[in-house]
Amino acid sequence: MNYVLGLMAFFIGCAAGVWFPDIDQRIGLLEHRSILTHGPLLPIVLFAVASESESIPLRWVAMGACIGVAVHLAFDLFPAGWTGYALVSVLAWGRMSATFSMVWIGVSAAACMYMGAKLGRGCLEAALFGLGVIGVFGNASLHEEALWRPGLVVAASGCVALALTRRGRRERGSTRKE
Repeated sequence: MNYVLGLMAFFIGCAAGVWFPDIDQRIGLLEHRSILTHGPLLPIVLFAVASESESIPLRWVAMGACIGVAVHLAFDLFPAGWTGYALVSVLAWGRMSATFSMVWIGVSAAACMYMGAKLGRGCLEAALFGLGVIGVFGNASLHEEALWRPGLVVAASGCVALALTRRGRRERGSTRKE
């Protein structure tokens, strides 16, 4: 039953994660591409709450949200041009430079992917993470034209995230045996 609830939570997390960055357009309090919504803020909060939890649904909803935000940001990394609303907006500061915006969105996508992978425990959850990344990217790509660049970002950051989390687990395992 925990796995059924976990899968439902995972799908909700994925959907919410893809949707969340553009909440700035819906609530009217922030400019589009706000640094608060187009960055790792939501994933950091969810990761902090869920990372030490034994609750599968809680960890999996957080994992899904991290994946969703990462995929959304990977697509946002390739606008038609780095001007106007493509630039990251900072409250009381204004629009940032194209270079800052590219770096912020790229690093944020990678950080979200890493946090999502880090929430997985064991092979089953690593597989869920990988399939989730593929599924969310596939769904998001239905409405996009240019896929190879965001696809490369998603694939590279997902592979690096899994490798880093596996390496970290291996290192922690070796220190426990000493």
